[in-house]
Amino acid sequence: MIGFRTMRHVILLVYILIFSTGFASLAGLAVIASRLSHPFAKRMIVVQGVFLANLALVALYYYLAQVLSMVGSDSTLEFWFGLVSTLLGILLYASLWYLLRLKSFSAGPQTLRQAVWILIASTIGIHCLHLADTLGLGLAFVHSPLFQIATYLCIALTLLCIGLLLFLSIRKTDHPALRLLFKGIGISCLLFVPLSAVEYLLANASSFSYQPLSLEYVVNLLINITILLAAVKVLEKQSGSASAFGQLSEQTAQRFSLTQREQEMATLIAQGLTNKEIAFKLGISEATVRTHIYNLFQKVGAQSRIELLNLLHD
Repeated sequence: MIGFRTMRHVILLVYILIFSTGFASLAGLAVIASRLSHPFAKRMIVVQGVFLANLALVALYYYLAQVLSMVGSDSTLEFWFGLVSTLLGILLYASLWYLLRLKSFSAGPQTLRQAVWILIASTIGIHCLHLADTLGLGLAFVHSPLFQIATYLCIALTLLCIGLLLFLSIRKTDHPALRLLFKGIGISCLLFVPLSAVEYLLANASSFSYQPLSLEYVVNLLINITILLAAVKVLEKQSGSASAFGQLSEQTAQRFSLTQREQEMATLIAQGLTNKEIAFKLGISEATVRTHIYNLFQKVGAQSRIELLNLLHD
C-alpha cells in the first residue's frame, strides 16, 4: 500500500513538473515568435498546445478513474477517453506536418523529407484505425501484439526522422536561440527512440505500474526546457544587442557589400528606432526605409532585426 501511494505521489509530481514547464514553454515560444518573427516558433505553439491538451486529458482520466473505481464500472469513461485521446493524437501529428511544411526544412535531403511525410501519414492512419475500433467497428487486430509493435516502430521512426531533419536544417546564419531550438528539439526526438523501446518492455514484461505516465512525456519535458533556454537567450540578445553592436566595422560592411545608407540603417536599428523614427531622423519616407531594410536583410541573410544585429555583430 505504501508503495502504491508513493507511486501516485511520484506521478502527481511529474505531472506538475511537466505542466508547469509546458505552460512556461508556451510563453517562451510567444517571446521567441515576437522577438524573432520566425514561423517555426509560431507553429511550435500549436504543437505544444495540442500536446498539453493531450496531457491534461490523461491527467483528468487518471483522476476520474480513481474516483469511479470506488463506485463501480467506468466503461463510459474508457470510451470517451479513448475517443478524445485518439482525436488529439491525430491532431498532434497533423500539427507536426504543419510545422515541418516550413521552408526552413526544404534544405534537408529529399529522401528524408519524403520519409517524414510517409511516416506522419502512417501514424495518422494508425490513429484512425484506433478511432474506428473505438467507435465500435470491431477492428480486433488493433489490440494484437504485432500491431502494437508496428505502432511503436512507426512513431519511433517518425520522431527519429524529424530529429534528423531538425539537425540538418540548422544554419550558421540562424539566430542562436533558433539554433538551440532546432538542436534541443532534435536531440529530444532522437531520445524518443530508445525510450519508446524501454516503455514497450515495461508495459509488456514488467509489473511496475507507472501509468498513466508515458516516457514520451520525458521527451516533452526536455523540449520544454530547451524552449525556456532559447527564450532566455533571445531576451539576453535583445537586452544587449544595442549596446554591444556599436559602430559597424569596415570589414563587416565589405563582407556583406553594404552601402553607406544600409550601414546607417543598421546603426539606427541597433538603437531601437522604428521605421517611422528612422524615416523622420533621415528625412526620407517610410517606404524608402522599408526598401533599405529589406535590402539589408537580403544581403546579411537575416529574417528579423535581432538576427540582423547578431549576424553583423558576430
